[in-house]
Amino acid sequence: MTKDNFTICAEKGYKDMDMERAGIPVLIILLALCISGCRHSDSAVMGGPKTVTSVSLYKGKVVSGVFVNKVGRENPKIIDLYFEIEGEEYFIKFIDSKVKRNEMLEHADKELNVRASLHTGLWDTNDPNTQSRVGKYIVIYEIVQ
Repeated sequence: MTKDNFTICAEKGYKDMDMERAGIPVLIILLALCISGCRHSDSAVMGGPKTVTSVSLYKGKVVSGVFVNKVGRENPKIIDLYFEIEGEEYFIKFIDSKVKRNEMLEHADKELNVRASLHTGLWDTNDPNTQSRVGKYIVIYEIVQ
């Protein structure tokens, strides 16, 4: 009668070692999935950008819009600025931008080039514990003449 591989391994004391080795790839895969899932959800919860583009040159124009809170109520006393690129509007997040609001107001409704990055995340703050509107926004580093 021939012995199967499991019996041979068990006789030599390899049983536990082989089970440990078999579990290592599974453990690595589960750990990688957990880390990638946690990193994605942390960025959304922690207020960091979920999607980010590298710094690039964008051509568009500054447009203004009435402030609309998370619930959808308008406040005409507050004016938000957006940068429109090919018909798509991005909220200008001045707390992260190098340019000031007054600089951008000077260029209202005019075509201009900016060095910037596009993001999706919190608009009004970087603090995840503070209420904020969420969506696509742009961080402008400089106006390129």
